[in-house]
Amino acid sequence: MKWLDGVVAYSVLVAAFLVIRAMLFPEMSIVPALVLVLLWMVARIQWKQRGGDIVLIASVIFSLIFLSTYIDDVKRTINELFITLAEHKHIYMDLLSVNETTSWLNGMILGQIALLIGSAMYYAVANQKRWIPVALALVTWSIQLILGTSPSLLLDILFFAVLIVTLLYMNQLSLRWWKRIAIVPVSLVVLMFVYMVISPNGNEEFTGSSKIEDRVRYQGEKWRYYKGEEPVLTAGNFQRLSTFTPDDHTALKIAMENPSPLYLKGFVGSTYTPSGWKEIDGEAYMEVKSLLEALQKEDFTGAKQLSLAAESSLPDQYEEAKLVIQNVGASSRYIYTPYELAEIDGNLVRSKQADALHATGIFGRRTVEMNYMLTPYTDYPQIANAVYTTKGTDYLRRESHYNQYVYNEYLAVPQDSLNVLRNHMDESVLDTETRLPYEKTIQEVENFLAQTISYNENPKPIKDQDFLTGILEESKEGFSVHYATVATLAFRMLGTPARYAEGYIVGLDDVKDLQSFSEINVSEKNAHAWTEIYVDMVGWVPIEVTPGYAEKMPEINKKDYPALDGSDSPDATGGSTVEPEPNDTTEVQEDQDKPEDSKQVNPNTTIWFWLNIIIAFVMLTLFVLYYVRKRKRQQKLRVRDHRLAVIHHVQYMVQMLEKEQVVTKLPSFETIPEAVSKIDPQLQLEAEDGLKIYQKAKYSPHGVTDEERVKVETLFAHVHSAVKKSKKGVKRLRFIVRYQ
Repeated sequence: MKWLDGVVAYSVLVAAFLVIRAMLFPEMSIVPALVLVLLWMVARIQWKQRGGDIVLIASVIFSLIFLSTYIDDVKRTINELFITLAEHKHIYMDLLSVNETTSWLNGMILGQIALLIGSAMYYAVANQKRWIPVALALVTWSIQLILGTSPSLLLDILFFAVLIVTLLYMNQLSLRWWKRIAIVPVSLVVLMFVYMVISPNGNEEFTGSSKIEDRVRYQGEKWRYYKGEEPVLTAGNFQRLSTFTPDDHTALKIAMENPSPLYLKGFVGSTYTPSGWKEIDGEAYMEVKSLLEALQKEDFTGAKQLSLAAESSLPDQYEEAKLVIQNVGASSRYIYTPYELAEIDGNLVRSKQADALHATGIFGRRTVEMNYMLTPYTDYPQIANAVYTTKGTDYLRRESHYNQYVYNEYLAVPQDSLNVLRNHMDESVLDTETRLPYEKTIQEVENFLAQTISYNENPKPIKDQDFLTGILEESKEGFSVHYATVATLAFRMLGTPARYAEGYIVGLDDVKDLQSFSEINVSEKNAHAWTEIYVDMVGWVPIEVTPGYAEKMPEINKKDYPALDGSDSPDATGGSTVEPEPNDTTEVQEDQDKPEDSKQVNPNTTIWFWLNIIIAFVMLTLFVLYYVRKRKRQQKLRVRDHRLAVIHHVQYMVQMLEKEQVVTKLPSFETIPEAVSKIDPQLQLEAEDGLKIYQKAKYSPHGVTDEERVKVETLFAHVHSAVKKSKKGVKRLRFIVRYQ
């Protein structure tokens, strides 16, 4: 086999491996994989099949010698995959316990997987199987579409270029055609590297990459989650943010048992970046997943915490009502819920503890029913006042755990943003040793925004710079997205946990004089962004900071606000005054429902479970491919046209003899009868007659008779049987799998 075949196959593998590794396993080392496959390629070229088998067996023996380290490597690899799924698809699974966080064997399992793919690539290049590299490309790009992410445009273009060059090589085009066609991918690669050299951001990433990837991802989301017109807000993505020019098309249809103003939140931003708000990072969430799931088992979630606080502290005043939301034109990715949420069917929600409530189903949910409490969010000071006087309740115990999670996650401000805010906010407020009361904090943020930003629905676009910096130091104007972004970061600066929220408002005018369960049309003009802050022991409440919107919503009831001297309020430095008890049942809730003999689980059980799942999936895939290939072959051999049937039988027979090394590659018709006679002497005359019939079918205008077709089919069956009898052991099994 030509050494160039191995180089081409290795190039395709490396390009694909870099893309997949950057998407799914960014922390895993690529060195073991690339070295292992390179050794396999060299051995395969130098010593053919035997050399490749030696490298494969050696890698398995090596893994068995260092089995414990190898198992840790497999666990780390699976953990990386779990973290990727959590971050991009909000699929949360428990991480596997690893004895060593890093080791010199890091990436070995990826190398062995790459070795199998490399074998397929080498076989494809050597045997002109163009569908194999194309299938690899489709799988790679499908992963990007499913996850909604990609490593970078540069890696994708490199992979595409290598794929094109490989297909050209497999077609064995002349130099003239190489010059004409191969210049396209080569030019793309050269242009990308030139851009990286001359661009100020070139040493980091091709800046157009994220924009193009965002457009592709957004088109996929529109197809899955949207109907009709494009939404005016962008789920925290500043790159797609334009002016606030909504139209009248209906986003939601709502029916309430007791019509009242509501904030219906969909997207919730946890992490601020220069280009937008993102939901909670998958890796960060995985660290507290067990705690939040334990709270969820006790019916405590952040989404309905306000109603839980009211029910716990004001049981005599607590009432619930029904709310039905039909999603007409909004994103069906989210379930839009009020802050007064009391109960919702858990089967409708993909993630109950992440920032936003993501709907189940490939296309999300269009109709959702839920219960909400009649005590409005505007009475949260009254709820707080009541909660602060209670002691030792189950609610407070659970809240103390959730409180710690909130303060760990929702106070983060990037250093650059922190510096910008310090330059514009009142230093005397920032330098206070104790946290301000909530009412004072809200007032300070409102004053800061009033002095810094002016409302404009057509603000100057902020491009190629940090969004916060662009607002405070250049444009100094904006609409709800701009106000909510600055306010959220300002609250965090003042020590109050805060999040950015987008959704729709049901205002005072929308519910005026409405009867029970009257239909309310919420149009895109009701789209809005706001800030929500965490009130200790009470939960998340919306804070309106955008001019003009305070009049659309009811005022906060401040007459029952907790005393400002700290006597009834939480710790002035922030956080709940209720500390988790050492023997708190919440921390061990995960084990309560398990039998005693199952609580001590072998740490390797989960890893082998997932390995078995993967093996079963691979075997099923191979079986399907085998079945499809066999059926396609049978259709060719059983074709009604005698002439085509004869041609297909002889071509398939010659192909089989070539692969089993009975004849040389591209044999002449004179050598085939002699070669098969070495297996079975009786086949020589039969082969000569069969090849004459083939030549007649292939080149003669005369037709093929039924008798001639039967002769060729009989020849094919005899040759097949003779070759199979000549094989022993594993070779016979391989022959049966290939040709049976």
